[in-house]
Amino acid sequence: MDHPNRTAHTLTELVVVLAILVGLACIAIPLFPSYTSTAADTTTRASIATIRDAMLLYWSHTKNIALDGVTTSSTEALRFQIRWMFYNPVNNTQTSSYSATTQSGWNGPYIPSSTGDVVANGGPILLDGWNKAITVQYVNPTGSPKDVRIVSGGPNGVVNIPAATATSSLTTNSVGDDIYVSLSLR
Repeated sequence: MDHPNRTAHTLTELVVVLAILVGLACIAIPLFPSYTSTAADTTTRASIATIRDAMLLYWSHTKNIALDGVTTSSTEALRFQIRWMFYNPVNNTQTSSYSATTQSGWNGPYIPSSTGDVVANGGPILLDGWNKAITVQYVNPTGSPKDVRIVSGGPNGVVNIPAATATSSLTTNSVGDDIYVSLSLR
Protein backbone atom coordinates (compact mmCIF):
# COMPACT_ATOMS: atom_id res chain seq x y z
CA MET A 1 0.00 0.00 0.00
CA ASP A 2 1.48 3.28 -1.16
CA HIS A 3 1.36 6.31 1.02
CA PRO A 4 1.11 9.45 -1.12
CA ASN A 5 2.40 11.72 1.67
CA ARG A 6 5.41 9.56 2.57
CA THR A 7 8.40 11.61 3.88
CA ALA A 8 10.82 8.88 4.95
CA HIS A 9 13.18 6.85 2.72
CA THR A 10 13.29 3.09 2.64
CA LEU A 11 16.39 1.21 3.75
CA THR A 12 16.97 0.12 0.16
CA GLU A 13 17.02 3.71 -1.08
CA LEU A 14 19.53 4.69 1.65
CA VAL A 15 21.80 1.72 0.84
CA VAL A 16 21.76 2.60 -2.88
CA VAL A 17 22.68 6.24 -2.16
CA LEU A 18 25.40 5.14 0.26
CA ALA A 19 26.82 2.73 -2.35
CA ILE A 20 26.94 5.52 -4.93
CA LEU A 21 28.77 7.81 -2.48
CA VAL A 22 31.28 5.08 -1.61
CA GLY A 23 31.89 4.46 -5.31
CA LEU A 24 32.54 8.16 -5.93
CA ALA A 25 34.88 8.31 -2.95
CA CYS A 26 36.85 5.34 -4.28
CA ILE A 27 37.35 7.23 -7.51
CA ALA A 28 38.21 10.60 -5.92
CA ILE A 29 40.46 9.62 -3.00
CA PRO A 30 43.35 8.22 -5.09
CA LEU A 31 43.46 11.55 -6.95
CA PHE A 32 43.81 13.58 -3.74
CA PRO A 33 47.52 12.92 -2.97
CA SER A 34 48.60 14.16 -6.39
CA TYR A 35 46.65 17.39 -5.85
CA THR A 36 48.18 17.94 -2.41
CA SER A 37 51.64 17.17 -3.77
CA THR A 38 51.14 19.64 -6.60
CA ALA A 39 49.86 22.26 -4.16
CA ALA A 40 52.85 21.75 -1.83
CA ASP A 41 55.25 22.04 -4.77
CA THR A 42 53.55 25.22 -6.03
CA THR A 43 53.54 26.74 -2.53
CA THR A 44 57.22 25.92 -2.08
CA ARG A 45 58.22 27.45 -5.41
CA ALA A 46 56.25 30.62 -4.59
CA SER A 47 57.87 30.85 -1.13
CA ILE A 48 61.35 30.39 -2.58
CA ALA A 49 60.65 33.09 -5.18
CA THR A 50 59.54 35.47 -2.39
CA ILE A 51 62.70 34.75 -0.41
CA ARG A 52 64.81 35.19 -3.56
CA ASP A 53 63.30 38.63 -4.21
CA ALA A 54 63.76 39.66 -0.57
CA MET A 55 67.35 38.41 -0.58
CA LEU A 56 68.16 40.33 -3.77
CA LEU A 57 66.86 43.53 -2.18
CA TYR A 58 68.71 42.75 1.08
CA TRP A 59 71.93 42.18 -0.91
CA SER A 60 71.57 45.42 -2.87
CA HIS A 61 71.19 47.29 0.44
CA THR A 62 73.86 45.52 2.50
CA LYS A 63 76.58 44.37 0.09
CA ASN A 64 78.85 47.28 1.01
CA ILE A 65 78.49 46.80 4.76
CA ALA A 66 81.32 44.89 6.44
CA LEU A 67 79.94 42.22 8.75
CA ASP A 68 83.20 40.89 10.15
CA GLY A 69 84.36 42.58 13.33
CA VAL A 70 83.84 42.90 17.04
CA THR A 71 80.67 45.00 16.93
CA THR A 72 78.68 42.91 14.50
CA SER A 73 76.18 40.12 15.11
CA SER A 74 77.00 38.38 11.85
CA THR A 75 80.17 37.57 9.98
CA GLU A 76 80.59 37.39 6.22
CA ALA A 77 80.22 33.60 6.37
CA LEU A 78 76.77 34.12 7.93
CA ARG A 79 75.66 37.01 5.71
CA PHE A 80 72.88 35.06 4.00
CA GLN A 81 70.55 33.62 6.61
CA ILE A 82 66.78 33.68 6.83
CA ARG A 83 66.99 35.59 10.13
CA TRP A 84 68.60 38.60 8.40
CA MET A 85 65.48 39.02 6.30
CA PHE A 86 63.83 39.97 9.64
CA TYR A 87 66.69 41.40 11.72
CA ASN A 88 69.61 43.74 11.03
CA PRO A 89 72.78 41.58 10.79
CA VAL A 90 74.91 44.32 12.35
CA ASN A 91 72.96 44.81 15.59
CA ASN A 92 70.43 41.90 15.59
CA THR A 93 67.45 44.25 15.93
CA GLN A 94 64.74 45.40 13.54
CA THR A 95 66.26 48.88 13.53
CA SER A 96 66.92 50.20 10.04
CA SER A 97 70.43 51.41 9.29
CA TYR A 98 69.69 52.39 5.71
CA SER A 99 71.19 55.61 4.40
CA ALA A 100 69.41 57.19 1.44
CA THR A 101 72.58 59.15 0.68
CA THR A 102 74.83 56.11 0.26
CA GLN A 103 71.93 53.83 -0.65
CA SER A 104 73.23 51.19 1.70
CA GLY A 105 72.37 49.68 5.05
CA TRP A 106 69.78 47.25 6.33
CA ASN A 107 66.27 48.47 5.41
CA GLY A 108 64.13 45.52 6.51
CA PRO A 109 62.34 43.55 7.47
CA TYR A 110 62.44 42.22 3.92
CA ILE A 111 59.87 39.49 4.58
CA PRO A 112 56.73 40.46 6.54
CA SER A 113 56.48 37.49 8.92
CA SER A 114 57.82 34.11 9.88
CA THR A 115 55.76 31.12 8.74
CA GLY A 116 56.98 28.78 11.48
CA ASP A 117 57.07 28.76 15.27
CA VAL A 118 59.61 31.47 16.15
CA VAL A 119 59.97 30.39 19.78
CA ALA A 120 60.42 26.67 19.07
CA ASN A 121 62.96 27.41 16.31
CA GLY A 122 64.90 30.10 18.17
CA GLY A 123 64.09 32.74 15.60
CA PRO A 124 62.20 33.40 12.40
CA ILE A 125 61.73 30.47 10.06
CA LEU A 126 60.14 30.08 6.65
CA LEU A 127 58.40 26.82 5.82
CA ASP A 128 57.91 25.10 2.49
CA GLY A 129 54.70 23.43 1.30
CA TRP A 130 55.55 20.30 3.34
CA ASN A 131 55.99 22.33 6.58
CA LYS A 132 59.78 21.94 6.60
CA ALA A 133 62.27 24.78 7.00
CA ILE A 134 63.60 26.47 3.90
CA THR A 135 67.35 26.95 4.21
CA VAL A 136 69.98 29.15 2.62
CA GLN A 137 73.32 27.78 1.48
CA TYR A 138 76.10 30.35 1.15
CA VAL A 139 78.64 28.38 -0.86
CA ASN A 140 81.60 30.76 -1.20
CA PRO A 141 81.68 33.60 1.37
CA THR A 142 85.08 34.82 0.15
CA GLY A 143 84.43 34.38 -3.58
CA SER A 144 83.09 36.69 -6.22
CA PRO A 145 80.44 36.39 -7.42
CA LYS A 146 78.67 35.12 -4.32
CA ASP A 147 77.06 31.69 -4.85
CA VAL A 148 73.90 31.52 -2.74
CA ARG A 149 71.08 28.95 -2.86
CA ILE A 150 67.63 28.98 -1.28
CA VAL A 151 66.70 25.33 -0.73
CA SER A 152 63.69 23.22 0.24
CA GLY A 153 64.22 19.56 1.05
CA GLY A 154 61.25 18.76 -1.19
CA PRO A 155 58.65 16.09 -0.42
CA ASN A 156 61.00 13.97 1.71
CA GLY A 157 62.07 17.01 3.78
CA VAL A 158 65.79 16.16 3.56
CA VAL A 159 68.16 18.61 1.90
CA ASN A 160 70.33 16.52 -0.40
CA ILE A 161 72.32 19.36 -1.97
CA PRO A 162 75.79 19.47 -0.38
CA ALA A 163 76.20 22.97 1.10
CA ALA A 164 79.84 23.30 0.00
CA THR A 165 79.27 22.28 -3.63
CA ALA A 166 79.19 25.11 -6.16
CA THR A 167 75.86 25.45 -7.91
CA SER A 168 77.57 24.98 -11.28
CA SER A 169 78.80 21.55 -10.10
CA LEU A 170 75.42 20.20 -8.98
CA THR A 171 74.09 17.09 -10.70
CA THR A 172 70.65 15.51 -10.78
CA ASN A 173 71.88 12.95 -8.24
CA SER A 174 73.19 15.59 -5.83
CA VAL A 175 69.93 17.54 -6.00
CA GLY A 176 67.50 14.62 -5.47
CA ASP A 177 63.98 15.91 -4.86
CA ASP A 178 65.21 19.25 -3.48
CA ILE A 179 63.71 22.45 -4.87
CA TYR A 180 66.09 25.38 -5.05
CA VAL A 181 66.93 28.64 -6.70
CA SER A 182 70.48 29.92 -6.97
CA LEU A 183 71.71 33.49 -6.87
CA SER A 184 74.98 34.70 -8.31
CA LEU A 185 75.58 38.02 -6.58
CA ARG A 186 78.21 40.64 -7.37
